[in-house]
Amino acid sequence: MKKPHKILIIDDDPITIKLLEKWLINAGKTVIFAKTGEQGQELAKREKPDLILLDLMLPGQTGTNTAFKLIQDTETKDTPIIFITAIMGVENDKGDESIEIKGRPYRAFAKPLHRMKLLSEIRKQINKKINRN
Repeated sequence: MKKPHKILIIDDDPITIKLLEKWLINAGKTVIFAKTGEQGQELAKREKPDLILLDLMLPGQTGTNTAFKLIQDTETKDTPIIFITAIMGVENDKGDESIEIKGRPYRAFAKPLHRMKLLSEIRKQINKKINRN
């Protein structure tokens, strides 16, 4: 039996964390979470998640700074990142938004999140990572 994929959620909103945790566990994933970018970086290095869901608005270090540091680190540079944000606004979320870090686009989803679209993108990103390795 293969082990479930591990998803790291970096978000300081307890409601978002609970919602994502429920969706991901129901989808057969293992979930770990951090409330700050700094905690997220440490967890990513220690736990080696298959994917990171990263909020843009975090206390202290922003989500974009956290992503930049994760990409710079040899231990975490290949971990797929999907941004989740309240900044974008769901009315502006056309389904193909991205945020560029170091010249590379990363998918972004507006809060409130659309469960099926997000789970589909998580599957795609993990499969891409598996096929690269």
